[in-house]
Amino acid sequence: MCGIAGIVGAGADALADRVQAMISALNHRGPDEQGMAVFQNAVLGSARLSIIDPVGGHQPLFSPDRQVATVCNGEIYGFERLREQYSQYPFRTGSDCEVVLPLFDEYGEELLPHLPGTFSLAIWDDRSQSLLLARDRFGERPLYFATTSDGLLAFASESHALRAAGFGGMTPDPRMVAEMLRQGYVPSGQSIWSDIESIPHASRLRCSLGKAPRMDRWWTPPEVMEGISEEEAARWFRGALDAAVEEQLEADVPVGTFLSGGIDSTTVAALAAAHHPDLHAFTFDMPGESEVAFARDTAAKHAMTLHVLTPDTSNLADEILQLATTWDEPFGDSSSLPTSLLCKFAREHVKVALTGDGADELLGGYLVWARGTLEPGTPGAPPLDQQAASNAGGQGNAGSQGNTAGSVLSRMKAQLRTRRSATDSRGSGGGSSSGSDVARRYASFRQYFTASQLTDLGLPAVGANDIDLSTYIYGTADDISRFDLDHYLPGDILVKTDRASMAHGLEVRSPFLDVKVAEGCLALPAHHKVNETHEKLLLRRACGDLWPASVSDRRKQGFGSPMASWLQLPDVAELKHAHLRDPDSALFDLVDRDAVQALSAENDQRTWNLLMLSIWWSRSRNTVSAP
Repeated sequence: MCGIAGIVGAGADALADRVQAMISALNHRGPDEQGMAVFQNAVLGSARLSIIDPVGGHQPLFSPDRQVATVCNGEIYGFERLREQYSQYPFRTGSDCEVVLPLFDEYGEELLPHLPGTFSLAIWDDRSQSLLLARDRFGERPLYFATTSDGLLAFASESHALRAAGFGGMTPDPRMVAEMLRQGYVPSGQSIWSDIESIPHASRLRCSLGKAPRMDRWWTPPEVMEGISEEEAARWFRGALDAAVEEQLEADVPVGTFLSGGIDSTTVAALAAAHHPDLHAFTFDMPGESEVAFARDTAAKHAMTLHVLTPDTSNLADEILQLATTWDEPFGDSSSLPTSLLCKFAREHVKVALTGDGADELLGGYLVWARGTLEPGTPGAPPLDQQAASNAGGQGNAGSQGNTAGSVLSRMKAQLRTRRSATDSRGSGGGSSSGSDVARRYASFRQYFTASQLTDLGLPAVGANDIDLSTYIYGTADDISRFDLDHYLPGDILVKTDRASMAHGLEVRSPFLDVKVAEGCLALPAHHKVNETHEKLLLRRACGDLWPASVSDRRKQGFGSPMASWLQLPDVAELKHAHLRDPDSALFDLVDRDAVQALSAENDQRTWNLLMLSIWWSRSRNTVSAP
């Protein structure tokens, strides 16, 4: 894991100092070492967090003739298989990211579908004078860029690094400010700045010297397919997830796991413990919503060493202010604070931590709150009699069934190679070019400000109606999963874990987002994952035997925070007053003061979003870009 940056354009070698400025601004992402590759028309830089081959895996990485260079922020899980595939290639390091070079040699710009793992990367080919920038399928790692009037293109892992080198970032985009308030985060593939852009997840940017950059998407989710039994699906899932966990434990530094007490992190931790004796696990003792008892039960069942972080709320206002130095852009997820504190705590013991991120999006977990977006009769809709089942799934487990998928799952693997086209019609999901009714209802599920409220604040009237829903046409819970995969996951969840972990030199890995696991889950229809009363049926069938009884029987809690209580603490209330009521607050550069006053007395998500926006802007507006 690391931070990457670079400049491409005629005479870029004269601007190496500006690349160094960007790399220095990204030092928190890669505190172990810095490196740079300088060509006449391209400069690539890296700030490295050393995980694989800490001594020899320096970046940038070069082809044997040194005509191609790459910098990569990420981890290529299962890279050993790729190294075996290219056994004749003269690898010079033990780095997982070096496999990018033989793949590029064989496939050129089409290498990305052959690259597993999590990454944002840059490849400069000095022979063709061309640059490739790309992000992984789910957006686990960020990548921003800016262009100049004289034909330069600069890129960096975080937008503030571009600002540090004088590449834009002086004026917030009012539409993105509105989006941040509306849903709590800047949408995936967007930037808070009017003159800085972000590469969307699963997308790439190609640029040849003297030509305009071209952006396109290189991966789309597989189609939903039928014909797989519950038993076969559970058997496949258990084997695939276990293999992903085992691969993601690979590191040349200490590895641990987050353990919240929910079934996602419990599953990952339990599988990891089977491969990693005396696994160290880390949990946050959330005030008023503690899950420590569940985490202790799991740790005892699987012989883990559990570390519990009990937060000190006596200086909570200072901790909230510190968030402004962690988040590259304004961010309203209230769990960002405990996530940051937990990452800092874990880094005292390990350098890599596994997490359960992605399970809710892939397995229908959010239906526990969003069932009202489904029509009766669709998979996962509220039952007509409103009676909950007495057992959370009650389907047993696949713990003794082995890892062989069987003939039906072999067909699934073959069908996963087929990708959706823009004109594809997907059966009787009740959808249209504007998306299914389920997708339209769900699009506004996480909306905290309406369009009219944003207008009152002096901002553009953005809303769910502005979202392109044309690809969500199943009319089932599958649309919810795919919507979150495109929006909430890359815009909120993965931003939270990336920025929080990188701020403390910790690498976080998400086994549920392994490409085989994720594509397989997406290909399974909704009825494998949710029914009228329960969510994550596939996880329960496949892995329920791994959980202690206390975890099996509990309801979903989610990793949130006591936000309303926090906002009423004396020091936080004082902070809120300074940012939302003081006429000199930086916030009123961006939004109408009178409209904020009506909201400032509340202690809800809208208040929190406004406070986070104000804290971020009060710091950012005083940060002067380099000349």
